[in-house]
Amino acid sequence: MAGEDTQPRGGELLSALSNAIVGLHKEYAGKGPTNVKTYWAGKDMLVVLMGGGYTSAEETLYQGGEGKTVRDARGAFEDVMEQRMNEIIHGLTGREVVAFMSASHQSPDLTLEAFVLAPTEPDSPATAPDQSAPEG
Repeated sequence: MAGEDTQPRGGELLSALSNAIVGLHKEYAGKGPTNVKTYWAGKDMLVVLMGGGYTSAEETLYQGGEGKTVRDARGAFEDVMEQRMNEIIHGLTGREVVAFMSASHQSPDLTLEAFVLAPTEPDSPATAPDQSAPEG
């Protein structure tokens, strides 16, 4: 039908989000996670849990006792990729991302990315005041 909404919904949306985030990792990191699942965590939050995907360099560093270096590098990568991931989330859900958080764990190799979306209800925790540093 003309004008029909073609945005994915339900499980199709979660699958599309998972695939898009994995694709982004493959494109920019050279390798992506081997397992991924995206979940709704309430009405205003999406969580992407990824497993596997160490690059050869990361595996070598980790095995050599440099796990913190790997976590730091992954954190820096996520910081650089934040805007791209937010655009994917916004494009597929139609909702603005108001906060992004990422964490990495080794053995097992897991990465968690959380996206807080613009709230749909006025009492959402996502309506907390901005705590930006004052200018001056």
